[in-house]
Amino acid sequence: MSAALSILIFVLSSGPATASGEIDAEAGANEFNAGLGISTGPTSTSSTSPTSSQDIDWVPEPICVRGEGTPGDAYYGCGSQMTCGENGLLFNIWGVSADGSVELGGTYCEESGSPQPADVLTPGRILEAFRRIPVPESPIGVNPVGGRTLVNLDTILHTEAEPFTETVQLLGRSVTFDIEPSQFTWSTGQGDGFTTSDPGQPYRESLPMSAYVTHRYLKAGDVQLGLQTTWTARWRVGDGPWRPVDGVVTIDSDPVPLEVVTARPQLVTYD
Repeated sequence: MSAALSILIFVLSSGPATASGEIDAEAGANEFNAGLGISTGPTSTSSTSPTSSQDIDWVPEPICVRGEGTPGDAYYGCGSQMTCGENGLLFNIWGVSADGSVELGGTYCEESGSPQPADVLTPGRILEAFRRIPVPESPIGVNPVGGRTLVNLDTILHTEAEPFTETVQLLGRSVTFDIEPSQFTWSTGQGDGFTTSDPGQPYRESLPMSAYVTHRYLKAGDVQLGLQTTWTARWRVGDGPWRPVDGVVTIDSDPVPLEVVTARPQLVTYD
């Protein structure tokens, strides 16, 4: 028997909510405060619940301070998210049916340290599931090869990190994550570093130096070259709309030893 939510919506005046358990949302003049009652069991067709009797997956969507959030990417670009309670953020709860149709069920106030609704795929639960997915380490490559480079030479750095998808079971639902590397933070081993969105590529004769990720060492010495890869993701339930995961995963690569040496001129005689 699938789990569902029973949503109670109370349209109130501009004053704060007074009934026990209701959400006191900080809303504008054209907004309303709404209380979300949550229970488990078959989806009801009563006047206080969504009218569909089919299985529905409930997912949250941030509510913009300029108005109610909507499914998809319409929320993003708003100045900030609407607040509620003492330190919470306000979300619309959208019901996504098996046929891909979407309906608004109510609102939910997520506060730090408060228990999460039993059957709602909250941003915290989605992020936790994302962080449990094994993400591959990005190996560090260097040109020139052999573990040695020269002072004032453009040393080519590169790695391998490919997007991938992973489907997991979360609260009895199949949730698909579309995961990709978003940035690469290189540590040169001499107290500095830099970040790129490009993983780089190994040296090829046909390519100009502008096609590579490079670093120029200014002094000689033994260094440990490091790399941290940041992964981002979007997620969806079944064939429903994609939504961004509110958080990232970072993976540190095994460091690579590199000897930085100074080129010495050598006099050569010709017979």
